[in-house]
Amino acid sequence: MTGKQRKNPALWEEKGETMENLIQDLRYGLRVLRASPGFAAVAVLSLALGIGANTSIFSVVSAALLRPLPVTEPDRLVFVFNGSRTNPWSVSSYPDYVDYRDKNEVFSDLLTYSGIAMSARSDDQTDLISGSIVSGNFFDVLGVKAAQGRTFTPEEDKTPNTHPVAVISHGLWERRFGGDPGIIGQQLALNGHAFTIVGVTPAGFNGPDVLENNDIYVPVMMQALVRPPRGGFSGDMNPDLLSRRGSRWMRIIGRLKPGVTSDQAQAEITTLAAGLEQSYPEQNRNTIATLFPVSKGDPQGYSQLISVAGLLLSVVAIVLLIACANVANLLLARAAARRKEIAVRLAMGASRSRLVRQLLTESVLLSLAGGVIGLLVALWTIDLLKTATPASGIFSFTLDYGLDGRVLAFTFALSLATGVIFGLAPAMQASRPDLVPALKDEASAAAQGRKRFSLRNVLVVAQVALSLVLLIGTGLFLRSLSNAQGIDPGFNADKILNARININLLKYTKAQGREFYRQIVERVEALPGVESASLARIVPLSGSSRNLSFLIQGQEGPDNVSRSEGGGTDSENPYIVNTNVVGLKYFQTMGIPMSNGRDFTAKDDEGAPLTAIISESVARRYFSGQESLGQRVSFQGARGPWCEIIGIVRDSKYRTLGENPRPVVYVPLAQNHETGMALHVRTKGVPTSLAASVRREVQALDPNLPVTDLEPLSQVVAESLFAARMGATLLAIFGALALLLAAIGLYGVMSYSVSRRTREIGIRMALGAQTGSVLRLVLKEGLTLVGGGVLAGLIVSVAVTRLLASFLYGVSPLDAATFAAIPLVLGLVALLASYLPARRAAKVDPMVALRYE
Repeated sequence: MTGKQRKNPALWEEKGETMENLIQDLRYGLRVLRASPGFAAVAVLSLALGIGANTSIFSVVSAALLRPLPVTEPDRLVFVFNGSRTNPWSVSSYPDYVDYRDKNEVFSDLLTYSGIAMSARSDDQTDLISGSIVSGNFFDVLGVKAAQGRTFTPEEDKTPNTHPVAVISHGLWERRFGGDPGIIGQQLALNGHAFTIVGVTPAGFNGPDVLENNDIYVPVMMQALVRPPRGGFSGDMNPDLLSRRGSRWMRIIGRLKPGVTSDQAQAEITTLAAGLEQSYPEQNRNTIATLFPVSKGDPQGYSQLISVAGLLLSVVAIVLLIACANVANLLLARAAARRKEIAVRLAMGASRSRLVRQLLTESVLLSLAGGVIGLLVALWTIDLLKTATPASGIFSFTLDYGLDGRVLAFTFALSLATGVIFGLAPAMQASRPDLVPALKDEASAAAQGRKRFSLRNVLVVAQVALSLVLLIGTGLFLRSLSNAQGIDPGFNADKILNARININLLKYTKAQGREFYRQIVERVEALPGVESASLARIVPLSGSSRNLSFLIQGQEGPDNVSRSEGGGTDSENPYIVNTNVVGLKYFQTMGIPMSNGRDFTAKDDEGAPLTAIISESVARRYFSGQESLGQRVSFQGARGPWCEIIGIVRDSKYRTLGENPRPVVYVPLAQNHETGMALHVRTKGVPTSLAASVRREVQALDPNLPVTDLEPLSQVVAESLFAARMGATLLAIFGALALLLAAIGLYGVMSYSVSRRTREIGIRMALGAQTGSVLRLVLKEGLTLVGGGVLAGLIVSVAVTRLLASFLYGVSPLDAATFAAIPLVLGLVALLASYLPARRAAKVDPMVALRYE
């Protein structure tokens, strides 16, 4: 006993008594639940489904948004973006990074990095791996130590092309090298150049962004070898990127000095950006610097992640509330059966608070048991999510969904809160019975089931309303998915094999690149089972696009050049179009019909006048009422060069299946050489049967070239619907679960009502009531509850479903068919749940019922 306890023995005795009472409550609660295994099993299973659903979704949200990076003091790290007022989240040039690093007073140090893809060859195996080109202090600033070997030294960050070393990830070490303990010092050919592996990162570290999956890191000074300096993807060599202030390709992360706030750092970095604009007005015009916490990840994707996380957590929260209402109704029924026990305890001097605590202990025991089983449900659900995530494509990502301490703490806290939520109201009501009737074991007036607005009825109405909201959301997503699957993409994806050939990774000159593409198309078309083959820079529905501003000769338009590449949205500039560089027979291979004019031919080569083919939407938008063939357009402003429009093709989907037709301009590869092309192969049979042959032909031309995304184009189209399909699947599962719980809840209430009104029903039948009238009496009670829940659910759904508009394909969030069909389905299920107790009531023997008490 401590000194404080000796000074106040009464307090110590009170605490000991409280602990003893708690242990007594736990033991008694376990005995009570053991005595009613059926009730306990139904309650625990209901809660397990609700808690398990919440745990599984929270584990995903935690991995994507809440789990800290495995770095030192991640809250002190911030991104330093070098963008504009309209697009503040832009990357920086290497010279700008050097200025920010050397001239600031608020960061202890700054690192820079850029995500890249590299060809990795060892032991006659060539793969495309993702990685980062990083400054020499990258790992030191993040506070990440090598699990094996070392990270980079300051000398490796000073002079270009002198230290070909690499640090590989723990995952690549295990996956590619089998966890070889002698990996340090081994050689790995990156983009055809030998690099020495000097270190392995710790397990779990995949880069400074939680959604990244970097397999390898190389010093920024080796940029010329692992990221060849090209003019875009043209194949033209440019000066060293490390010396070009106008080449923005690197991200910057700074570690705040102790005591420096984000606001102070923002003020200084803003001043530095203004100084760079004055010193370099041509390259840094209108440039501003913006800080963003590294812990939140990519700022452009952060808001989207928050929206999706909010939607998913809201859905599973509704499921849990329905489960809680279900169990609360079960507890109310048990409380009615235990009225005499509770009355006796009150009569013997037990306080109401003591009884409430005992009843809450029982409900918390149920919820904790539900939480334990819910963890098993969550593990099963998480495994399903992992298998459902595509291995490649725009929705492929690597997240650790494990049930870590944060997820376990969430499940425990949720279980406790759930026990209190569904147990408090029944406990409060059960602890104040009418003592005299309860001690005589007689039914009180309140227990006769005549109360129109009893707590049990309110809970059923809430269950029905919440179920309706969830089911309407499910119906909207299912209709949306059905619409999306029926959308014509504008091309025929059947029997097309897609393959990305990344000669941009290697130092192919323009002439070498053209010869390579000529040979690979020729070789592939010679394979048995191939109808045609062609090349394209952009693969439709793969998540990438290229936007360029263009000018029509003789019309007013932008005189400046604007371009962007990636998956972002189009500019508000009305003269922005999507562009694609394509090879010969592209439209034939893709099954895109010509509407007017002609296709590209071998005569449209580098020495011929520039040509272009436009989509129908370009013709409608920019040439309405006039002939577009023969018109000339420029992608570099009024100075040209000018491309003549020689053909018009059917509109195709490029970013999403649900998009409106986008204006697309196609230009020939022979006149606009690119090095990051995809190969499309139209086959006579199953596309995958030719995958090995296509890979073999590429490797025969260049063994250092990896072939990636080797899959049927139909699979690319299917993967573009992953988000819609996953959303519909999850909502369908949770909606069905909610419907089942609501039906069970309604059935329980009606069964309880019938059991409490057995004597009344017997009297009615003894006085001449027919079976049909008794059936209608009970059904009316059940359908009245359902009607109230449906009405409340419709009102809530009208307000809530508007938030789903951005997730739907061709379906209004107030879709009349869905709002009409779902209440009908719910009503039929509710009718069945009410009919079974009503049928039992109609078969009551009047003589037995009159003797019932």
